[in-house]
Amino acid sequence: MSDHRLRRREFIQSTGLTAGIAATAGCIGGGGGSGGGGGSTSQPPGENVEAASKIQFISESTPPSQALRSIVGRFTERTGIEVEFTLTPLLNYTEKLSSDLTSQAGNYDAVYVDPYNIGAPYYPDLEPLDGYIKQNDYDMDDHIDIHISACSQYGGENTSRALPYDCPTILLAYRGDVFDEYGEQASSDLGFQAEPSPDMTWSQYAEIARWINENVPDDVVPYGTGHMAKQHQSLANEFEMLQWAFGGTQLEGFDGKSPQIPEDPAPQFTSDASVEAAKFYTTLVDEIAHPASTTWDWSGVAQAFANGKIAMAPEWHEFNGLFSDPESSQVVDAVRWTLAPSGPAKNRNVQAHYGGSGIGINKYASDAKRKAAWQFIEWTTSPDIQFELLKAAGGTPTRRSVYERDPVAQAIDQPTAESEFPNVVPPVLEGWKDENIGQRPHHADWLQLEQVIYTEGSKMVNVNKSPQGAMESINNGFSNVL
Repeated sequence: MSDHRLRRREFIQSTGLTAGIAATAGCIGGGGGSGGGGGSTSQPPGENVEAASKIQFISESTPPSQALRSIVGRFTERTGIEVEFTLTPLLNYTEKLSSDLTSQAGNYDAVYVDPYNIGAPYYPDLEPLDGYIKQNDYDMDDHIDIHISACSQYGGENTSRALPYDCPTILLAYRGDVFDEYGEQASSDLGFQAEPSPDMTWSQYAEIARWINENVPDDVVPYGTGHMAKQHQSLANEFEMLQWAFGGTQLEGFDGKSPQIPEDPAPQFTSDASVEAAKFYTTLVDEIAHPASTTWDWSGVAQAFANGKIAMAPEWHEFNGLFSDPESSQVVDAVRWTLAPSGPAKNRNVQAHYGGSGIGINKYASDAKRKAAWQFIEWTTSPDIQFELLKAAGGTPTRRSVYERDPVAQAIDQPTAESEFPNVVPPVLEGWKDENIGQRPHHADWLQLEQVIYTEGSKMVNVNKSPQGAMESINNGFSNVL
């Protein structure tokens, strides 16, 4: 192993990152609005209401939303409605939008609806869209089922509060060039196929990453893997996927296959499966992954992969746009995708973690603004625009009909290096199958609950808190919130 391959703790000591690592992250506050006062019912503004000439759209700064901003001039040319974008990181977006909804200020008209940070706690403050859908003959049935259940409906209602728009899903990205050159030797040394595939287990993944650390020259790739283990929601997302894969769960009676909350939910972090997942995650981050992993969220991992620092990484598939951009990526022609590793659970495996989002209308906007906002989200979620975002940003559409278009269907069935459609499409479609997918519950306080996970998880991978102790602390934190 090269001398510069510091272990994670040496890296932390050398950069002073231990300071403040155990501090609790700022809480955004859940609970949402009551749905009372102001705003409208499920009926859209009447035809005599003229749409506003300008609206405000707020979104997490995702690759599809960035691409959408670059083409929104077409919408303005078509409708005369200008759209001003506010794109910020997830927690900043959450703080801005939740404050606006709680105060009923109506400063944002069209709103990106993250299911867990906004949808579950604040859905009463979002305009019901069923009247708009019916009045405009909007084809809701064209959206893939998982996106409707995950991104549109909340609180046990059969009411659409957002239209499915964006579907980030954690898969496994890996460097095909590394495995083309070294995969045969790795397979021979390890006794199993080294190149990642849906059949790879998490224990094999760790062995492959360690083999790369020890055998592949640094100028090819310094580390076998990197992880989003910063004290951030990203750590919670990554650990949740591992927890499911090991046969654990966050709440008793919740298997991650539906966002519905079980009755009387109780935390399940001290189960044998959850503790084993925690032990594995600690070893993976502490002993094998790039030592900067505890400073990276999903964006950090994506940039490290694009910069050629790591050979494999669980990552939200939307970053494929970054990986394939020659101006921002050193691995443009080398990126491959597959499902995340499997097992060891046999009865409840998860090889993809579903995020997803919709776009909704602020209930407290004026009639004219709500009418304009509907036109914007109808355009944004249309098949033609979703097709554009597939090509431009690597985002994968929520509509069935886009995948049935000849060029997309052909690229899925017979992928080629020259295809204009990203090679992430086939594995993400596979990941959305019920047997592979994992979803978090639509719990109104899930943001606070995930804060407990990533706060205690950060102590586990940074300051030597034992996996057992971390899981006990998360259990206690969940019990306090629940």
